[in-house]
Parts: sequence; structure tokens; C-alpha cells
Amino acid sequence: MEGIFKDLKPFEKAEYIIMLMLAAAIPLHWFAAQVGEAALLVCAAAKIVFEQKFQLNREQLKYKWVYIIYALTWLIYLIGMLYTENQWFGWIQVSKKLGFLIFPTIFLFSDMSYLTKKRVTAIGYALIAGCLLFFFIQLSLAFYDLIFNGCTSDRFFDEELMKVIPVQHSYMSMYACLCLMFCFVEFFENKSRKAKIINLLAYFTLVVMIILLSSRAGLIWMVMTFIIQWAWLTFIMKKRVLGIIVGCLFVVMVIGSWMLFPQSAERIKLTIMKLTTENQSDHRLTQFKGYKEVIDENWLFGVGTGDRCDEMEISYMRYKEEIIEKIGPEVAGEIDKYIKKEWYEPWETMRENIMKKAEEYGRDPDMVNSYIIDYMYICYAIDKETNAHNMFIETLISVGVVGVMLLLAYFVLPIVLWIRQKRFDIFFFTFLMMVFFNAMFESVFERQLGIIFFCFFNSLMFYMSFISKPDKNNQ
Repeated sequence: MEGIFKDLKPFEKAEYIIMLMLAAAIPLHWFAAQVGEAALLVCAAAKIVFEQKFQLNREQLKYKWVYIIYALTWLIYLIGMLYTENQWFGWIQVSKKLGFLIFPTIFLFSDMSYLTKKRVTAIGYALIAGCLLFFFIQLSLAFYDLIFNGCTSDRFFDEELMKVIPVQHSYMSMYACLCLMFCFVEFFENKSRKAKIINLLAYFTLVVMIILLSSRAGLIWMVMTFIIQWAWLTFIMKKRVLGIIVGCLFVVMVIGSWMLFPQSAERIKLTIMKLTTENQSDHRLTQFKGYKEVIDENWLFGVGTGDRCDEMEISYMRYKEEIIEKIGPEVAGEIDKYIKKEWYEPWETMRENIMKKAEEYGRDPDMVNSYIIDYMYICYAIDKETNAHNMFIETLISVGVVGVMLLLAYFVLPIVLWIRQKRFDIFFFTFLMMVFFNAMFESVFERQLGIIFFCFFNSLMFYMSFISKPDKNNQ
């Protein structure tokens, strides 16, 4: 551990320590991560003034155009304040998105030449430590409730697992999946036997963590991570025999997880059933029908930084009224009786009762049946102020197509640079694809949990992939 601090100047050491603490804090609590973000900004500013004497790293300046494009993601939200009515909510959004400005600014102006591969690897271990600490705290509390408070095994799954320190399970699954990739690469690249054992134990612990968290996107991406790791080992590292062994191990892990943890597997099965069964749906599809009109009318500039929620709620209400016109206010009233009891998804008996009532009111039962799920989900969206569950659509509604293009630049620019330079970073690529995948099902940049995580590690990996000298990467 001493080696990573050797030969660092005072402000470099302080900046690096803050990075380590920030990486560990991200999985533990959003406020701790936010404090780390602010501390990193202050330290970097002091370093630029007192240690660098305003002398900037020329290698970093070569990519100033990339950092400027990244920072414009925040600026577009600031511009969106010029045509928004809900100023209060708008300024909250602007402040949330500050990570898109802060981290590119830090990594452009603060001299990061001291960041060797060894030091960045330590930051990866700090993230793993934060994830495992969070998991063991939650797991210990779950066991306590099981033994002393009479809880069932459900206490170990999904949001129940994290009810003491509540965190959205999609975000924790993202952190854990990134750690999975880190452990896998470290296991094969680090020659230390002790490091291999640590990474192997951490790897399997993280797999269990992702399974218990039961995020559908997290579970699917974990399987995708297995596939990427197998491909990396087989085709990039060219270890074909080992690739076959690891591939078989992954298949056994997936099948074993499905059998040992049926609660988590059930979430995937239910999602598939909803998308393939008649008169069933996923709530995201229903919400899209609700806010589609907002997109059609405001796709160029959006509704404004602060008006997204208001406009979406108005659109949801409009779609609800359209459904009521088709099924009748009497039938809608029958469905509302269940909704008042916090039921937003019909079970078979409920569906049959509503269809009988529809017949009594002179409505077509089959037509009513086709709208029950949409009506309940749109009521859920209105009552719970649910977002679009898609970061790109969320951005499109708020600040229009320009905002979406700037957001996509985070994922496209590294790929373009890799093609131009004829080099490739599997770890950075996996990170980008993981966030992109999760952004399709969750508004990952609507919370500090997602913004700080993405902006910090994106800036760090961009530096290591394109700016850091290859010879320093081995230090």
C-alpha cells in the first residue's frame, strides 16, 4: 500500500486519497460520495494554483475537445432553464447534473500524470471494498432480523435486503458488475497468488450480491458480463482451453443460481411472461404510451429542465382519461377500489371480478380486460411520480435531441478514438456498455448514485485509455 503513495507531491497525495475514498464511498451512501466529489474539486483547484502554478498537462489538453463535449451535457440543462416554468425543480436538476461539469474540468486541468496503472488498480479495489462492506452490513442485518425478529427468507432479496440502508438495487448491481469485470481481469493479469485468491473470493461474493439484489437489468447484465469475460479470455487473451473451462463454469453458475435462488429468477420469468402474454404489459411500456405525446410535441428542445415531471404527469392524466372513455367511468371506479389498497397490478381473480362488473355496466368485458393493466400502471405512474425509466427518453423530454446527442457522446467518442488509434480497452468498453444498457431501463443520471459513479469512473478510464503513457501504465 505504501508504494502507491511513494514520490507523490502533497497535493497529488491529497487528491489521490480523496479519489480512493470517493470510490469506496459511492456504494455506501450518495451523500458521502457527494462530499467526496466536492472535496476532490477543492483539492484539484488548490493543486492547480499552488503545486502546478497553472501549468497544465499538455497530454490532457490534446483532448480538451472531448472534455468540452462532456461538459456541454451540463450546460444544455442550464440552457433549458431559459424556457422552463418550474424553476425550483429545474435548479435541482441543474445542481444534480454538476458531475458532468466537475469531473471533466478536474481531469482536464489537474495534472493526472501521477496516475499509474498500479494506483488506478487501487481505486478499483477501493470500489470493491465499498461494495462488499455495504453488502455485508445489509446481510448481517438481514440475518439478525431472521433470527431475532422472525423474518422470512424474503428479507434477503431485492429491496428488502437494503431496507435499513435503502439504495435502488439497479445502481448497486451496476457497481457490483463493474467490480466483477475488475476482479476477472485482475485475476488473470496480477501474478500475485494472494491477489488471485482475494479477487476470486470477491468475485463469487459479488455474484451472490447481484443475485440477492434481484435487479432484472443487473441479473441480465451479469450474464452479459460472463459472456464478455469468456470472449476476452478466449479471443483476446487467446487462452482457448482456459476459455472452455471458464465458459463451462459460467454455465454452471447461471443454472445453479437459477435453481438455488428462485426468487431472483422469478423476476426475469415474470417480465418475460408480461411481454409475451395477452393483456399483460410491463409498466415501462404503459408509461411510454402516456408520455409519447410529450415527445412528439417537444422532441427538438424538450419541455425545459424543470418541467419534465409536470408535463409527464399532465400527459399521464390525459392518457388515463382516454382509457376511462373507452372502459367507462363506472368500470374505472371498480378498478380504483383495488388501487386504493395499493394494488397496481391485477391478479386473475381481480381481473375476473372487474370483467363481471363491466358486463353489468353494459361494457364489453374483453375490451375492458385489454385496458385493465394499462389503467392500473398509468395510475401507478401518476400516484408515485414515476420517471420514464429510460435515461435517453428522460433527456429527450427535458432538453430535446441535442441533450440526447451530447449524452450519447459519452458512449460513442471512446469507440471512435479506439478505431482511430487502433487500440482497445476491454474494461472501459464493458463499463460504457453496462451503463448504456442500464440507461435503457433506468434513469441512471437522475440520481447522484448514478451521476457521480459514471462521471468519476468515465473520466478516470478515459485518462488511462487515451492519455496515460503506456510505459507508466505498468508502474
